[in-house]
Amino acid sequence: MLNKISINKDISIAKTMPSYYYIDDYYYNSSIENIFKNSWQFIIDANSLKSKIYPFTFLKDSVNEPLLLINENNHYRCLSNVCTHRGNLLYAKKSDSNNIRCEYHGRIFDFRGKFLSCPGFKNVKNFPSKEDDLNKIELKVWNNFIFTSLNKFIDISDVLKDIDNRLGWYPFNKLRYDESCSNTYQIDANWAIYCENYLEGFHVPFVHQGLNKDIKFDSYITKILNNGVLQYTLSNTKKDALSIPSGFTDFNKDVYAYYYWLFPNLMLNFYSWGLSINIIEPISKNKTRIRFLSYPIANSQQPLDTDSSLDKVEIEDQNIVLNVQKGLNSQFYNRGRYSSDYEIGVHHFHRLICKAIN
Repeated sequence: MLNKISINKDISIAKTMPSYYYIDDYYYNSSIENIFKNSWQFIIDANSLKSKIYPFTFLKDSVNEPLLLINENNHYRCLSNVCTHRGNLLYAKKSDSNNIRCEYHGRIFDFRGKFLSCPGFKNVKNFPSKEDDLNKIELKVWNNFIFTSLNKFIDISDVLKDIDNRLGWYPFNKLRYDESCSNTYQIDANWAIYCENYLEGFHVPFVHQGLNKDIKFDSYITKILNNGVLQYTLSNTKKDALSIPSGFTDFNKDVYAYYYWLFPNLMLNFYSWGLSINIIEPISKNKTRIRFLSYPIANSQQPLDTDSSLDKVEIEDQNIVLNVQKGLNSQFYNRGRYSSDYEIGVHHFHRLICKAIN
């Protein structure tokens, strides 16, 4: 075991995460084991789920757990996608079968994962048992968005509750996935660097010139939540602001967007046009997948190809993240200091990492 990492709870005297966290295999593997295997991950929205059996991988390339999302008349369950006989992968593609059948030796399960039958086992003693059923995985359905967790040790209820309270008026029922505006990126950088960049608006005036013109930077607010962070800022124009009804938090303010981050790697961004979701998936210690999912409100469209549009901001962010990755490998850098005014979200993130891996 290498050095135990500690981040002082007092941001005014704390030092940032040491560079070896991002470049040493031990800390990457520890983060996968102690953070991501205990996390909640977004699967799909219920409106996009068209089949009864939907196979997916929980964090491909890192955790790599094959799972099944079952849709039984709009009642959802999550089960292991591995047959309890010889470990065969049950489904590689979506299916509308009325039960779960292994193509290797014909073992059949119902949609609750319970073993039903299997040829050739008539003379096997003490069979079947509960071990022959498929493992059930924790599932959470929130505003038509479906999440799953292998261990559910990271509690995200505080963040979801804050969204419900603050955005109870938001038209979640009118959000529809737009594949044409969604994208997947892969960058040669550690996953945590991307999250750090998201968790502070400090860089906006320097990196995002277009976005900076749209917002009132001096109104930028960061709120710490249990296993999460909320950031928001005011808009320079009413046309870009959220239309918050009377009686709700910030109803008399022209809020540009609400940016929610759920530890460790999920970002929910609420705009006047709709919702964007960023999922940051580690591939290796210096390689990360970024899944950008666009959910415009009915009769609205995600803005594209402007100075402040998300496609342009994303590339600006990625360029900075890549530069940080290179800098962290320098022999002349180890740790920095936090801005007490602008980097409380990054400080919170680092302390959550340390709590998990230590």
